[in-house]
Amino acid sequence: MSIAVAKIAAVSGYQTWLVSPPGEEDTIRSLIGTDETTNQNLQIILGSDSEGVDGQMRESDALMVAVDGDAPMSLQVMKYLLSPEVAVKLKRVVAMSRNLNGDGMGFLVKAAKASAFKGVWDGSTSSAYKEFEQVLREQTAQCGAEYTVVRAGTLKGGGCGEDNEDGEKFDQYLSEQFYAMVRKDIVNWQLLFDCNIRGVKLAKGDVLPGPGVKAVFTATSAEECLGDTGRCGLAEAMVRSLSSENCANIDFGVGTAEGRNPPTDTEWQQLFESLS
Repeated sequence: MSIAVAKIAAVSGYQTWLVSPPGEEDTIRSLIGTDETTNQNLQIILGSDSEGVDGQMRESDALMVAVDGDAPMSLQVMKYLLSPEVAVKLKRVVAMSRNLNGDGMGFLVKAAKASAFKGVWDGSTSSAYKEFEQVLREQTAQCGAEYTVVRAGTLKGGGCGEDNEDGEKFDQYLSEQFYAMVRKDIVNWQLLFDCNIRGVKLAKGDVLPGPGVKAVFTATSAEECLGDTGRCGLAEAMVRSLSSENCANIDFGVGTAEGRNPPTDTEWQQLFESLS
């Protein structure tokens, strides 16, 4: 998720920096691809380079936080990055969280996570995310910055997929290398998902449900399903929310919608306006 967000930010023209675990730089670059402009706008900093991270944070207008696992960012790290002494120019923080209302969860969702797809969001770390959101609000207030919480369910897809029927490419998303990394079966359902579910739904607040009793059947589905969030749609919503006044100091969820094409600029504007 963090790489997807960083790539879309760079493609969108933002001067972007991304923190990398040591030894993962080549993997990150393979997922970003070879586009020269994107790579010029994106700087990779090792997580072990505390001075480099500190220096970039002091010059940044915005911070975007996204994770791919079930646990949120370390609260200790969050408090440091969002301290008034470090975040001296910060205007907005966009943080990925999860659907935490508990609707559509339960035993069958946990069973789907254990048996069908370990990426299923089952709400097991909801308390950690609630604490994360509280720290986010407190720290941004201390810095005089705005926050945006973007909620997700089960994360699916994330790559460029195939060209659409008009031959249009979607190179703003992760490269084809993504599918080689996540492929588990003969049929790559993550690729099918990215080709079929490029639409996005936004819902203000923490209202989107989980998959409920259908969890085992929808866990690896490449169709529009309750409880799912496409990484592509989530990453793009996070980046685009930076320039939307409607997204200041609110939380909203990102759901899926069937479609071969992602929302247009006009459609994104309408989606954000619906959050008012």
